[in-house]
Amino acid sequence: MATPEKENGWDEWSKHVLAELERQNTNIEKLFSSTTQCRLEIAKLQVKSSVWGGIAGAVTALAAIFWNKLV
Repeated sequence: MATPEKENGWDEWSKHVLAELERQNTNIEKLFSSTTQCRLEIAKLQVKSSVWGGIAGAVTALAAIFWNKLV
């Protein structure tokens, strides 16, 4: 006599479900890695923009100081 799992097909489906869960886990890990990489790139761009903003502000301030001294 067949077990209830074999009668309703769960034996085959359980393998399919497990394989699908493993595939989804792999995809989630790839997405997490990609998201982490994007966050690092954004952080780098924020630092670069802060540096360039500071340089631009310093140049503007120095130009204003020199202009006031000349006038």
